[in-house]
Amino acid sequence: MRTIGCVAATLMLIVGLAAPFDDFGSLSQKAAGIALFAVVMWTIQPVSVEFSSLIILILLPLSGQLTFQETFAPFAGSTVWLVFAGMVLSRAVETTALGDHLAARGFASFSRLSPFRLLLGAHLLGLGLAFLVPSGVIRVLLLTPIGVAIARQIGAQDDRLTKAAIHLSLVCSTYFSGSGILTGSVPNLVVAGQLELTTGLLTYWGEFLQWMFPVVGLSRTALSLLVIWIFIGRKLDQRSWRPDVNVTRREGDALDEGALKRPQRNTLIILLVGVALWATDILHSLPPVYVGLFLVAACTFPGKGPLPMDRLREINFPFFFYLVALFALGTTLQKSGLNDLLIARAVQEIDMASYGWFGQHFAIILALLPLDFTMDTGAVGGVATPTMIELGMQYGLSPLATAMCVAMATSIVVFPYQAAPLMVGLNARHFSIGQLITCTAAIAAISVAILYPINILYWHWLGLI
Repeated sequence: MRTIGCVAATLMLIVGLAAPFDDFGSLSQKAAGIALFAVVMWTIQPVSVEFSSLIILILLPLSGQLTFQETFAPFAGSTVWLVFAGMVLSRAVETTALGDHLAARGFASFSRLSPFRLLLGAHLLGLGLAFLVPSGVIRVLLLTPIGVAIARQIGAQDDRLTKAAIHLSLVCSTYFSGSGILTGSVPNLVVAGQLELTTGLLTYWGEFLQWMFPVVGLSRTALSLLVIWIFIGRKLDQRSWRPDVNVTRREGDALDEGALKRPQRNTLIILLVGVALWATDILHSLPPVYVGLFLVAACTFPGKGPLPMDRLREINFPFFFYLVALFALGTTLQKSGLNDLLIARAVQEIDMASYGWFGQHFAIILALLPLDFTMDTGAVGGVATPTMIELGMQYGLSPLATAMCVAMATSIVVFPYQAAPLMVGLNARHFSIGQLITCTAAIAAISVAILYPINILYWHWLGLI
């Protein structure tokens, strides 16, 4: 399968670079070829994601799509450094055994829970953190060592299926619940920003929650629990769990059932300060990346910080090749005109005049779904929102309702490359890409077929549309 995928990706790249079609511009065809090559390589993974991303970063300037400076400019972007900050915090939680201590104190009863209630607890944890930490990437990085500690606490550290179920529950719950919260998802913030730039309308946190959270956030969290339970959770065998009070007492760990040790206490204080600053960013307007870097400095402060500077070598720095390649591809697709072409073709196929109020709103969502698979959904929100607002206004749709339809469309993900939090979760290697895609594909299909129509009816019932 991986060999076939590699051959297919290479053929797509060759055809794209050759630009043999007269109906599309040369730049658009080259951009499409590189994008398809990236999609297949990141999904099938015949080689590591980091290596294939490096190849893409080399191809973009060589093919004339971007300059060298444009290609590597995302290394200076806030997202890369926010991910770096989350990795440092995650490493501090794991190094000091704070995650083990919290699991021992807060999740000790998990070993006595049924597998379903275990996954329910993990989903509630991910849901709760979505309200506190704006960045989905940071939430995943913070939850990963907690998931490791939970598995260790119940004696399932060697049970691959249980570990996969726990980590999938944490990642999917915090990602999908965050899609119903304005500050819980990058695409939401991008759509709200584009709405303000296009129309001058501000989207308030509580207003967004009313439009999106009951169905898009909360109901999809429940759907995530159901899907993960059906595909993985019901196969778990609680009898294979072997809790061992000594399993968390690794060499160098200061862990016991009593008070926190100094490194753990300092790490917890740093995390709480970070969560408080991230949760109140509307008050102090301090960008999340600045908060993250401040926390990194606190963690590595000489002699006082809980994480020695030399432990930063353990961070997976090559993973940043993927993040930079993702943003560089988004720039390429926009600069080449391929995004505009795809949107224009989708709009041409929509005859919204013949649709009722329900069909017009649902058509906005359906028109954007193909674009979701070409890049990170945050980039889709930035590219598509102004065009869709203009289209909606032509048929009498309010700009706010249209923007909410765009937000729903950009929360549909199947493959990890569509959303950085999912890719970060996959990078931890506690579940396979097949397990992740199986769950996200089911959630996406049920969302589009059932939950999103219900959400539009819910808007009408409340009098929002």
